[in-house]
Amino acid sequence: MFFYLLLFFHELNCFPMLRKLCVSLLLIFASCKSHSPPPSDVLRISFAIQPETIDPRKSGDVVSSTLICLIYDGLTRSDSDGYSELSVAEKIDVSEDKKTYTFHLRKTFWSDGQPVTASDFEKSWKKILDPSFPTPCSYLFYPILNAEAAFQGKKRTDEIGIKCLDDYTLEVRLERPTPYFLSLTSFPSYFPVPQHQVQEMDKAFSSHLITNGPFYIEKIIPQSHISLKKNPVFWNVEETRLDGIEISIIPNETTAFEMFQRGDLDWIGGIIAPLSPDVLASLSVQKKLHYFPMTASTFCSFNTQSELFQNENMRKAFSLAIDREEIASEIMTANQIPATRCIPPSLCGGKNRRIFPPYNPTQAKKYLEQGIRELGTTLEKIGPVTLLFRTGTVDRLIAQVIQRRWKDVLGIDIKLIQMDFKTHKEFLHRREYQVAISYWVAQYQDPINILERFKDSKNVKNYPAWDNPEYASLIDQILNAVNLEERGHLIEKAEDLIAEQIPLLPIYHWYNPCLIHPRVRNLCPIPSGGILFEKCWIVKEDFCAECTQNQLD
Repeated sequence: MFFYLLLFFHELNCFPMLRKLCVSLLLIFASCKSHSPPPSDVLRISFAIQPETIDPRKSGDVVSSTLICLIYDGLTRSDSDGYSELSVAEKIDVSEDKKTYTFHLRKTFWSDGQPVTASDFEKSWKKILDPSFPTPCSYLFYPILNAEAAFQGKKRTDEIGIKCLDDYTLEVRLERPTPYFLSLTSFPSYFPVPQHQVQEMDKAFSSHLITNGPFYIEKIIPQSHISLKKNPVFWNVEETRLDGIEISIIPNETTAFEMFQRGDLDWIGGIIAPLSPDVLASLSVQKKLHYFPMTASTFCSFNTQSELFQNENMRKAFSLAIDREEIASEIMTANQIPATRCIPPSLCGGKNRRIFPPYNPTQAKKYLEQGIRELGTTLEKIGPVTLLFRTGTVDRLIAQVIQRRWKDVLGIDIKLIQMDFKTHKEFLHRREYQVAISYWVAQYQDPINILERFKDSKNVKNYPAWDNPEYASLIDQILNAVNLEERGHLIEKAEDLIAEQIPLLPIYHWYNPCLIHPRVRNLCPIPSGGILFEKCWIVKEDFCAECTQNQLD
């Protein structure tokens, strides 16, 4: 009953005190329910959405990447600090000029018993650099010699600096020394697919998929459930202490929370299975949440190809009319950091530079007047302006606050359009929007991962489609910089240029909360938002019916 009451008030977005009361009653009500013992050595988690793909070559989002990291393995894997540790690669030789990496592979196997070879890596990577292949992450391979030129159709595939020397030796030549290159090899896009069964990768989801990671897919029920089993031929199987992982697809945040309370889930939270603001507010007060920083930020993106936001003064007006402090403190209530820079502080030693101006209604109105004059229009002719956002409570509340501020400060009507995760991303990629709330997650531990996407307006992850020759030149200088102090200065100059022209406005940097069942040990997050589920284990002891509730009470 309380679950439905909570949904009712939550969806109405009214009576905040009653919503909080419902949350409290739900906590009490859950403690009265009976619990059944959970399966031993099987971790139970949830995803808010079904992964878009299980093909490493096509992956780009956090949810898909989380699953892919469980069923595939690369030359290296991320550790809990976001850096790389050896995996399929047993040894790595780096040339004196830092431009040639030779990976010596250990003898590992696909789940069907066939050996994983250097050729699997070479062909998988080169396929991503085929201009006709659908992938959002080809740019991650651009440090490799001729990779970018090949993707642009200017070089042949055999000119790319990726070469299989023999079955267990892979040579990679780079365009220039790249200090974060090994971090790239830990990202799912760099994982191989089995070339002897590559046609299977065209299937959206399959329980017969051949993989080489700690687990394999035993069963998939689309939009409902994914069952993973320990891979007995995984090279490091002795370190895999879980027998399996059960993944429930639960779009509704409240439903997932209720399942955790009942003892049906061992973990929820973060970007993969977010908690609702009401629950966060209640649990934050009780100090029952686990927090971890992320190399991720939520931002407001302006489509610079649209008639309204091609004007810089209009972008500045809309930006200055957003109160980021209000959003971070009143909506998120989970230690989120109001963004004053593009780059997440966790990518810069915790430093949060103040380069984006704060909320300033007076200045916003002045820029609006200038923009109206430059566009040769009137305030009455502007709007309604459409604001896209993803399905989910947090994004909806952020959109509503922004809508109210833009109406109150600028006098412009805002039409809110909510979309599912996949559709929202497609609209951003095609630039079929005016303004959108979105987020980015750094894929490796270097600020250039955030900044480089804005070098080329054609990059699908350059959501504003912003184009600036000076900025592109700065990115090239950063990529070629050898001196670390000089490189840091160039990074700040590039970031300053974004703050000056505002193709987007960072809103807050993430500090993700999650709930963990007491029976789970060694559950390690990584800065990119993933969780090293393969490294955790379950405590073997009698199941206590109140153990989950004790964490919440």
